Amino acid sequence: MKEPLPFLFYGRAKVGDAVVALGRSLGLEIVQKDDSDSDFRPEDYAAIIPTPGVPPNNRAHSGNNVLSELDFAYRYLPKGFKIVSVTGTDGKSTTAWMLFELFRREYGHDRVFLSGNFEIPFSETVRRIREKGLVRGIVVIECSSFMLHDVGSKHSLSMLKKLPEGEREDGFKSDHSIFTNIESDHLNWHANLKEYLDDKLNLVRLTTGTAAVNVQISERAGSWNLPFELLPQMRFFGALKNGAPPIGPNGTTVRDWTDGADVAITGRRRYHMAETRFGGLHNALNVLSVGVIANAMGVCSKRTRKYLAEIGGLPHRLEFVVEKRNVRYVDDSKSTSCQSLKAALSAFKPKSVRLIAGGSDKGDPFEGLSDPLGQKVTFAALIGATAPMLGRICEAAGVPCRICADMDEAVKAASEGAKPGDIVLLSPGCASFGLFRDYLDRANKFREAVEKLPD
Repeated sequence: MKEPLPFLFYGRAKVGDAVVALGRSLGLEIVQKDDSDSDFRPEDYAAIIPTPGVPPNNRAHSGNNVLSELDFAYRYLPKGFKIVSVTGTDGKSTTAWMLFELFRREYGHDRVFLSGNFEIPFSETVRRIREKGLVRGIVVIECSSFMLHDVGSKHSLSMLKKLPEGEREDGFKSDHSIFTNIESDHLNWHANLKEYLDDKLNLVRLTTGTAAVNVQISERAGSWNLPFELLPQMRFFGALKNGAPPIGPNGTTVRDWTDGADVAITGRRRYHMAETRFGGLHNALNVLSVGVIANAMGVCSKRTRKYLAEIGGLPHRLEFVVEKRNVRYVDDSKSTSCQSLKAALSAFKPKSVRLIAGGSDKGDPFEGLSDPLGQKVTFAALIGATAPMLGRICEAAGVPCRICADMDEAVKAASEGAKPGDIVLLSPGCASFGLFRDYLDRANKFREAVEKLPD
């Protein structure tokens, strides 16, 4: 009798460990390989689960036996669990964090999990839930476009029949979802903007309940000359324009809106940003989308208002670290795009920021940074592959800058010449690859460098 083929996880690190651990708990023979292994043939494996960071043109995707990690793990999530997922170019981490904290208060801390692109892979979350013997609860998943590339595809779903029986028979579904916004990003990974948008929309297609979608996404698709797929589960939200609610791509007035100060759900002002710990229009839109989903899930608006007032900021997202010699040091290591860097700068007074930025190059267009840099930044310490590009933009904006070899040098350069009341801000606007393991390692290196400075 022919031996069954093993399953392969292609990649390493957290997701690999999580997939292997879940697979082995199910009795699967599962092995790991990556680009460093020469002996690779897709036909040698029952299915290949690539780590989300492996691009579509990698050999791991060359066969017709690719299985998405989301489809794989979803099969073994107890049916009593609901999934609420968040995607978008920016704001998805903050929005997922708000949902997680709100649901913990509403449904109980021991039954709500935060997973996905955050820090804990979905496979690890599912394994933990099974080990605890839990049968109902909520999983909030932050979904990157990488995670969504293969999910629900024909070849991924065809691989499910090769897996052991589980709690669910079909592929990944989200009970509710949020699509925060979209800008040009990750074009070093995606073939083009159409593929990037399409992969993000995969989450909306796989949503069985309400999908809260920022009307900005349809507008950006139009500016890119890309079609925008209207789906019945879409519930549009957005920012007021010239004092009036925006018009959705379906031609109707958007009834879920914010002006940056107040948040309206179904046309009624229900939440006030001054009562929360968040500021800025970008965070008002995040609060709005959370309010839309809370409303769709039947959470009382009065309790939602109370919860929103209690929820603090996301770690490593404009997080205050320490004050030294009347200079404040702020960790925004979660900033991985041009748009998130712009949003960070908008939180500070003019000419108050000494910025640390730069990292790996994702093909993100940085030209739009010139104005915010010129308005808010007095000096920039630049690191990573994008440092020369950012340096040219700083020079054009009249911002003195210096290219630094590592975080220690960048922190020292940014702190030199800082005046009382200044902010030394780590807001890279880029991914961490090349210099750091991930954004957490980057944040830790920043904090370690700050600790070395004299008090």
